[in-house]
Amino acid sequence: MSLYVKFIWFTFATMLFSSVVSFFAMNTYYHQYLKEENNDKNLDVATSIIEFMDNLPSDQIEKAFSLLGDAGYQLYVTDGKTVNRFGGKFRDESIDDENVQQVLDGEVFNGIRDFPRETFVTGFFANELENTVGVPLELNGENHALFLRPNIKLLFQELHLLFGGMAAGIILLSFIGMLLVARLLIQPITKLTEATEKMGTETFDVPLSIDRKDEIGRLADQFIKMRNSIEQSTLKRKEFVHNVSHDIQSPLHTIQSYLSLLQKKESSEEEKKQYAAIIQEETTRLSLLTKQLLTLASFDVEATDLVEEIFIDQQIRDILSHLRYAFDEKEIGISAKLVAVKVKGNAVLLRTVWENLLTNAIKYSEPGDSIEVQLSVTSTNMVLEVLDEGIGMTAEEASRAFDRFYRADHARIRSLKGSGLGLAIVKEIVELHKGTVEIKSTPNIGTTVQIKLPLL
Repeated sequence: MSLYVKFIWFTFATMLFSSVVSFFAMNTYYHQYLKEENNDKNLDVATSIIEFMDNLPSDQIEKAFSLLGDAGYQLYVTDGKTVNRFGGKFRDESIDDENVQQVLDGEVFNGIRDFPRETFVTGFFANELENTVGVPLELNGENHALFLRPNIKLLFQELHLLFGGMAAGIILLSFIGMLLVARLLIQPITKLTEATEKMGTETFDVPLSIDRKDEIGRLADQFIKMRNSIEQSTLKRKEFVHNVSHDIQSPLHTIQSYLSLLQKKESSEEEKKQYAAIIQEETTRLSLLTKQLLTLASFDVEATDLVEEIFIDQQIRDILSHLRYAFDEKEIGISAKLVAVKVKGNAVLLRTVWENLLTNAIKYSEPGDSIEVQLSVTSTNMVLEVLDEGIGMTAEEASRAFDRFYRADHARIRSLKGSGLGLAIVKEIVELHKGTVEIKSTPNIGTTVQIKLPLL
């Protein structure tokens, strides 16, 4: 059963239930509060009629009763033997003889008050002789009993159709309104459902025009944002898989080719050593790529606890000491200005940041260049800057430097091996620590990378 049908049935059931509850609530209210009051009002009317009849000539009494009947009252006059009716007959004229005798003896009959507490209709509208008030009346020197009640049918004859039409109109219009409202409510949800189903097939171009200011409108806005985010993630995933496949296939193809050359008997020992060195280099490249991919996957799968207190200056000193051989091998000068800084985070991840920045600076520097590391603090942040005099980048290349697998102009760096993941990892780790990273670079002048992290 669709939500639209459920909504209609629920609304209809609510209307029906509320009508039944209201009916019985009004019935209870009538029996508890209005019934006795209605009895007393009619008793006052009957008393007034008797007083009026006492002052009329005997030949005018019957005419007066007829006028009262035409005015909207049902009158039942009896002396215990004969009966005169005015204003119409009662549907049920059965009444206990002792009640009639009670009135003939001069007592009052409170039939409306004492009428059985049944349903509202038979309680108020019951056209029965028992549902009347009775008062004693003397006519022509003889005792009579006058039983009276309003002629509901006569009083409400014109209103029956009016109220009936109004009730039918209200029900019909309510039902039509309910259908329209249900459609207005369900239609955007249907559109959202269709768009969601299309997303399952990676189709993100389903039009979704829901211009509303209510909860459904907010849901649609959030859905569009979510869909755009998923679309971007899907595109990035496909690009990621493509780049990973390419970067893995390239060294594997190289390894396979040189293994085939190694198997050739005519290859000299010198050539075999050269082939083995290339295979070793490509194997190292694959190992680095795998390690970096695992690091990225750890960000995508689960959040890292950032609870350690880390001395950044000590970490950088350790890394500079560890990379001393790389600086010496490439004849690159290094200077460091470090102040004591402590932050909260993940020590292993932050160490990866400093290693990637420094190895990148070494990789893209020429012999004789120098690298400078500056660590300072502000009132709220630690600031690390790594400045090199390497080949640099253009403004466009610098703006994309943190994209996964992006590498700058291959014509300038074709001799340099890399995965294009180093700075992407740096950016994700820094943002994970609520920090920022910026890069400024000029071709053939050098590059400056600045990282800010909140202080402990």
